[in-house]
Amino acid sequence: MKKSISSFGIRISLFLIFLSCFQRAESQTYNKESDNQIGETAIDFSFIANQESQTLYKLIETKQSNVLVLFHSPECEICAKTKKKLARSKKIKKLQNEGKLTVLAIAVETNKENWETNCSNLPTEWVNAYCEDCEPITKSYIWTVPTLFLIGKDLKVIDREFEHNEKNNYN
Repeated sequence: MKKSISSFGIRISLFLIFLSCFQRAESQTYNKESDNQIGETAIDFSFIANQESQTLYKLIETKQSNVLVLFHSPECEICAKTKKKLARSKKIKKLQNEGKLTVLAIAVETNKENWETNCSNLPTEWVNAYCEDCEPITKSYIWTVPTLFLIGKDLKVIDREFEHNEKNNYN
């Protein structure tokens, strides 16, 4: 009887170790100090656009283009200036028309109603989105808004730019 209990205990222990390893592999830890470095694969995240949930990886796969990601807040004055500058850019429009660039504007400091009210005036060529689960974004991408990332078709970070030098809001 002792042998079978001992054997059973060992099997349970091994199962629990396996389970804990599996759970760690499934969960993503985020660290904006080391995540999303230029040349590395970008961290995937989800967003809501056109009434459906999407992911960065799926958008890139669908569009087969580089993606310029703008993280912004609808109430942010600097964000508004950045959005206007991007919307007026002839180079961005040219790349979009050639199918080489998709602009993804993600509102991160808002709820759905505020996003709908304040973000309806973005260019129609852009993917206008907001996030429901912002953890991957706030812990892996941004110190403040606005923040820009250029993600390549190969899912690698090409460039990243923070509008402000100071770290705030998401520390």
